[in-house]
Amino acid sequence: AGKHTASSHQLSALVTPAGKSYECQAQQTISLISSDHQKSVQLLLSEVRIQPFDIAADFVFSEEHKCPVDQREQLEETLPLILGLILGLVIVITLCVYHIHHKLTANQVQIPRDRSQYKHMG
Repeated sequence: AGKHTASSHQLSALVTPAGKSYECQAQQTISLISSDHQKSVQLLLSEVRIQPFDIAADFVFSEEHKCPVDQREQLEETLPLILGLILGLVIVITLCVYHIHHKLTANQVQIPRDRSQYKHMG
């Protein structure tokens, strides 16, 4: 059937800063363009870690650069916690302000010092 080649115009598929390793736990699909136009080629990657540049030693990875999918998943995990903490802080501040305001504006009950004033009470 002959040999065919496949290429990609997705140059941003495995972008990694120099000196860092690329890590992606999530599944990624990279579509490739085949020289045989009747066939489509897709590259499925998951749990990938590669060191494209500046290899310090054999089998030693540099600090990892997370793929956008993993970064988004990490944000989705931490965002509810952050929003919950902010909401709790707003509630505590609101209750403190209300309590202080209530203490400052409360009508103080005056107890009469002279017994003759008791007849006006009630």
